[in-house]
Amino acid sequence: MPRDPAFPEPEPDPLPDRPRRRRQWPWVVAGLVGLPLLAGGLFLLRVDPNAYKPRIEAAVQQATGRALTLSGPIGLKLSLVPTLTVEGAALANAPGGSRPQMATVQRVELELALLPLLSRQVAVRRLRLVAPDILLETDAEGRPNWVFVNAPPDSAAAPPEPRPAEPAPAAGPRLNLSVALVAIENGTVTWRDGQTGATRSLGIPGLELVAEGDRGPVRGRGSLTLDGTPIALEAETGPLLGLTDPLPGTPWPVRASLAAAGATAVLEGRIDRPKERRGWTATLTAMVPNTQTLVPLLPDVPLPALRDVRAKVALADAGPGQQALAGLEVSIGASPLDPLLPGLSLARFSATQAGPDATLAIDAAGTLHGVPVTLRGSTGSPMLLRAVRAGSMPIDLVATAAGATVSLKGSIGDPRRIGDVALVAALGVPDLAALSPLAGMPLPAVQNLTAGASIAERGLGFSGGAVLTGLRIASSAGDAEGELTYVIGMRQGVHGTLASRRIDLDALALPEPPATAPAPAAPAPPPPRDTRVIPDLPLPLEALRVTDSTLRWTIGELRTGGVALRDTTAQLAIADGRARLDPFTTTLPGGRISLRAAADVTTTPPGVQLAVQSDGIDLPPLLAALRAPGGTTGRAEIDLDLRGQGRDLRALAATATGHLGLVLTNGQVDSGSGSVLGRALGDLRQAVPQLGALAQGRVTLACGAMRWRVENGIARSEAFLLDGSLGRIGGGGSANLRDETLALRLQLDLRLPIPGVSQLRIRAPLPVGGTFANPRPDYGPAVTRGA
Repeated sequence: MPRDPAFPEPEPDPLPDRPRRRRQWPWVVAGLVGLPLLAGGLFLLRVDPNAYKPRIEAAVQQATGRALTLSGPIGLKLSLVPTLTVEGAALANAPGGSRPQMATVQRVELELALLPLLSRQVAVRRLRLVAPDILLETDAEGRPNWVFVNAPPDSAAAPPEPRPAEPAPAAGPRLNLSVALVAIENGTVTWRDGQTGATRSLGIPGLELVAEGDRGPVRGRGSLTLDGTPIALEAETGPLLGLTDPLPGTPWPVRASLAAAGATAVLEGRIDRPKERRGWTATLTAMVPNTQTLVPLLPDVPLPALRDVRAKVALADAGPGQQALAGLEVSIGASPLDPLLPGLSLARFSATQAGPDATLAIDAAGTLHGVPVTLRGSTGSPMLLRAVRAGSMPIDLVATAAGATVSLKGSIGDPRRIGDVALVAALGVPDLAALSPLAGMPLPAVQNLTAGASIAERGLGFSGGAVLTGLRIASSAGDAEGELTYVIGMRQGVHGTLASRRIDLDALALPEPPATAPAPAAPAPPPPRDTRVIPDLPLPLEALRVTDSTLRWTIGELRTGGVALRDTTAQLAIADGRARLDPFTTTLPGGRISLRAAADVTTTPPGVQLAVQSDGIDLPPLLAALRAPGGTTGRAEIDLDLRGQGRDLRALAATATGHLGLVLTNGQVDSGSGSVLGRALGDLRQAVPQLGALAQGRVTLACGAMRWRVENGIARSEAFLLDGSLGRIGGGGSANLRDETLALRLQLDLRLPIPGVSQLRIRAPLPVGGTFANPRPDYGPAVTRGA
């Protein structure tokens, strides 16, 4: 219908009225939000939270199997951020624990924002724990008390009535939890080992964690005490939400610092792909002025007394479960290391690795018993020793001390198990005596000592020993080359062959230690004089119980006692407590001698056997080698085969059984020498003064022969004859090796030159008694016949 112009339509509201309607929206929003909060507040005002104590305690009992006791009141303060308080909560310990409660807390305060609950956000504004006391312990069987077991259902209770199946509720939005502030005051965490009884206590005077919103950093700061030692802690990380829902391209950072007992440590790092836990890097920097200050913190760690320790270690992600050493810098200042090795002092030490594929460079210097020592070189990365990383480890190290140099070069193919070892060791010592302070004893003055060998493992990790090939030794005292295998097992030992052109045992003899002025003291009574000829020298037989060895050694020239032995061959075999030296042959300056020896420690007492044969020995060098009185010449043949039982020479002689034969031809004896015959002629002249010039000069022996049969320590003469320029001496008797007594009866047939008289002939018996050290011949019958 057309509009009547007489009745115009009303004009719209002017513009100033529109804002009035818009200002009504805040009231609408306040009503929509405030009315539920007001209703919830009115509901909370009518609810007593203490009435829920039994339900809370029962729920914890069902979930953990432990009793929860809420001895104090539960308070609730209403506001837009309600505060819930709990006084006196305690959680029971495991059965058999060292105390009834595993954890107690004096007060718990929880501030919870209400508005975020409308969007299924649990926003904890503040969580405050006052005086929490937590005990973590194990029992005598090693079972921990922090493993909870749900309480078994009550078997006496009636089963619940079956309910009709209900459709599963539709999945709603996820409930998110955020905590803005966590504060701990006067807390204690105690660790106790139920098997050893050892305890450690971590005190928490104050600790605070603050999160600046969902996407803001998390900062922590606090003070701790470990067994009374204060520890300061500061940390800052990325948002916790950044680990589960990171922003694209945003790494998750972390930084933490710790200071305790004068030491500091700083950890800095980041995770480039936080959700995958991949692409992380971390750098730890530490500084310790004195490691001994850390002993209260690490009582079970044997810390050497190192000073001015600085370390920087950079690690990076290298794949699932793998890490790469991106960098390493370690330095140690001057430190006494006597507990590790007496007399060792460190002047400096540094170890650096530039990158994952770089070698570890080592530079160290110090002194050992006042002698400067150094160690320089490089090895493979320490990460090669981890099971998750494979690769060959190169080694190039050089150590020096007092002019001596030791080098080790090569590689370890499997550093994780110390396998596929291929190393070359070399030694150079200009003067061995200069190393005496390192050895703690005087060393022989051996010059220009060099040695080298290739080293390989015998069993992984050298568990079975080591193999030395291409062994070469040279020095002023001799040389040697060959192959040796050192065996580790039930019985350790050495197997191999050696060849030497020359060995000088006299040059290898240890010098006498320097005489030191004795401290003034009361004079001790002199020890009783041992008048025995056979010493009670112990034999190293017990070593046969713990070693199995085979060694063959040929020596072109062997010098000992001033005597040169040529073309010496020795072959030793030790197995199962039995040893055999067969053969040992050598050429003396007058003939060749062969020796066989055996020992058996499987019997009680141990058994020992010795056999010696010779074709003809020139006596002067033999007597010199045996350090026997000189003045006797000629050629001797020896035939000895004795066996006995005991742990020293005297016991062996007392049980000796076998034979001993000696033949001397074309000999001469100086009557004034200290030989047995020379002493006998001197005793005869003393007994018969009338024979003043008897047998002056040298006495010729055309032939001398004796043979003794030995049985259980008693030697009986089977043949005895001396035929020379003075006549003949025969007879026989016995020699007791047990007490070294003599019972001989010699038959003299002598033609003695007397001044003024052409010749005096004596044919008479000569009884000989006494001991080996002091024989007593009875010249009575001889004097009577001679007169």
